[in-house]
Amino acid sequence: LVNNAGYGLWGRFDTLTLSEQEAMMRINTFTMVKLTYLMLPYLKKQPESFILNVASTAAYQAVPTLAIYAASKSFVLQFTRGLRYELKNSGVSVSCLSPGPTETNFMNAAGMHTPEMIKRASKFNMPADVVARIALNSMFKGKVEIIPGFINRISTWMTYFVPKALTEKIAAGLYE
Repeated sequence: LVNNAGYGLWGRFDTLTLSEQEAMMRINTFTMVKLTYLMLPYLKKQPESFILNVASTAAYQAVPTLAIYAASKSFVLQFTRGLRYELKNSGVSVSCLSPGPTETNFMNAAGMHTPEMIKRASKFNMPADVVARIALNSMFKGKVEIIPGFINRISTWMTYFVPKALTEKIAAGLYE
């Protein structure tokens, strides 16, 4: 089972509509939980099966102008870790992919199509096929957290050591 909802909205919390933000939360969290719940009985019947939940490097920090998106992806990460522990004695392996900027239509769909934003992201974008290959190889090896790309791994690792106010300021500088 691959739960991959690349649904985000860019903008200040008070300028996006509540219904847009509720829809994003529903897709990124509730739908993932529901699909997992409905598929789990079938996965448990297999000698070996896998669940890959897709979060984001945004899951590791608060991101101004992507506040609900980052929070929903943090939910994905924490849900994955908790479910993995619960299923540790079953044949179901649960992993979480947290990619950074990837060459997809995500930015355009999220409304992040300003020339500055596109230029900034293009410096860090990874090809989607490379991210997918890393994700599948790591999932089949049983890794719990999969963060493709050296810069992405360093940036998520740093969130544990750098004051949150500083990571928020850096994120705001990238996404505002």
